[in-house]
Amino acid sequence: MTTQKYSLHRASLIAKWLIATATVLAITACSSTQKTGGLGMVSVIAQNVVRIAGLKAVRDLNLTEVKGQKVHLQTSGFVDEFNKGFINNLFVFQIENVGGRLVDRNNADFLVDVAVNAAGNDNGSSNYLVGGAERTEGSVDLTVVVRKAATGERLSSQTIRGYAKYQQGSFLRISGSGAYFFKQGEEWVIIEDPARFK
Repeated sequence: MTTQKYSLHRASLIAKWLIATATVLAITACSSTQKTGGLGMVSVIAQNVVRIAGLKAVRDLNLTEVKGQKVHLQTSGFVDEFNKGFINNLFVFQIENVGGRLVDRNNADFLVDVAVNAAGNDNGSSNYLVGGAERTEGSVDLTVVVRKAATGERLSSQTIRGYAKYQQGSFLRISGSGAYFFKQGEEWVIIEDPARFK
């Protein structure tokens, strides 16, 4: 009788273990991440993640050569109707912030050439059996070259990058509140107030 109880108890434990294992495998097997093509900055969230990524990128920018100088700003690379105004405004502020004066090409002492390697956003999602996450990711990757206007001599060249995202999770189809993050090294850091991010 004791052997029979032991066998039933053992069978019950094995059955529970198999059910638990199957559940974990089912949840992880349903996990997938699919990124879609860029949609342009057509929403406030998309605009914010790219703005935050750009502001994070220019934290590493050094424009000391143009301090007190007459400067012409030009952009090239992957510039489109969605990001051109943002990139221009970002660098106008940076040039003026160090004391440079923006002028037309013919009157400039220095050129600041901003090559846009990437500036935009993607949408992505992760789906699980009991929940998921929707996100908008923004990235800005720029090469900034400062030249003498008269000779074209290159004085400096910098590549600066910034990454940000907005993520909103859901559990059993109920969406929670979302949050903005920026990437610092390999870590994602939450942004308490995206409107004040600098």
